[in-house]
Amino acid sequence: MPVIILKSIIFIFGALIGSFLNVCIYRMPRSGKVEKEDFLKISGSQEHADNLWQDLIASGYIDEDGFVEGKFRKLRKKKKEEGFLLEGKYAKSKKQIFDIINKSFELSVDKPKRSFCPHCQKQVLWYDNIPMLSYLALSGRCRFCKKQISFRYFFVEFLTAALLVVLYGYFGLSAKFFIYSLLTCALIAATFIDFDFQIIPDEITLGGLVVGMILSIIFPQLHDTPLRMHALMYSLLGILCGGGSIYLIGRFGEILFKKESMGGGDVKFLAMIGAVLGWQFALLIFFLAPFFGAVVGIIARLTKGAEVIPYGPYLSLATFLVIIWGNNILAYLFYF
Repeated sequence: MPVIILKSIIFIFGALIGSFLNVCIYRMPRSGKVEKEDFLKISGSQEHADNLWQDLIASGYIDEDGFVEGKFRKLRKKKKEEGFLLEGKYAKSKKQIFDIINKSFELSVDKPKRSFCPHCQKQVLWYDNIPMLSYLALSGRCRFCKKQISFRYFFVEFLTAALLVVLYGYFGLSAKFFIYSLLTCALIAATFIDFDFQIIPDEITLGGLVVGMILSIIFPQLHDTPLRMHALMYSLLGILCGGGSIYLIGRFGEILFKKESMGGGDVKFLAMIGAVLGWQFALLIFFLAPFFGAVVGIIARLTKGAEVIPYGPYLSLATFLVIIWGNNILAYLFYF
């Protein structure tokens, strides 16, 4: 098969995967999480929404970040709101409030089955869900409510497709190509979720960590060894070096600045990356990522006064560069 045809197939397949990643990026951080704005129609004003929010926290139904607590989960299993108790005037709207929290709790990657508009919540028609093409055909707007859909949806689909073609150019149709493609998809999803919510879901980090160890055993060539137990050892060392390096620098930052400087999600994220790439690449990523983060951090501080920036995107960028050029970088460093 001609290379150009094969690359075209990979590009199309990558765009389809990118469409799925958009679903993950939107739904994962919102699953089981509500926002104050969700209750504005009920409360009537931002001040009353704040009061309702505090009432829900005090009642043990959500935590301070809006994630559903165990008390509500138990009520939700019964699918009834009789035991859902609130104080004051909000008690009269308990069914509406219960339904809002319950709807958020039910949101997941596979529920609902079909994509929906983030504004009007109407189901997207199948011919409006063709990667990249539908976005261009609709000028980036919902067919129903006509509101603007974020350009990010188009960009994620294009980026995923393009990066998979790049990986094919370096690794061909090998085990490394498929595994690195899977890792790259995880990097893309984690990056955009971290940008929006400053979190990286455990489904990506811990799930990817387990998958990384399993793939290391099945495909020991991932760590350039024919021996499965050696590959597993390299994967475990990658977890320790990746997660351990971020954890230690975070602890040092806490001591130095008297506040949290590195989130637990970043620790698990680099541990997951280390499980796939091994300890040498994990350490290389650890040292490369701060250069990208520092540049953006300085700009954000000067232009917006931001004191905290998500670190996951810069770990992702460093990781992809290491996937492509890691061996060359190490060879250059060891040469000197």
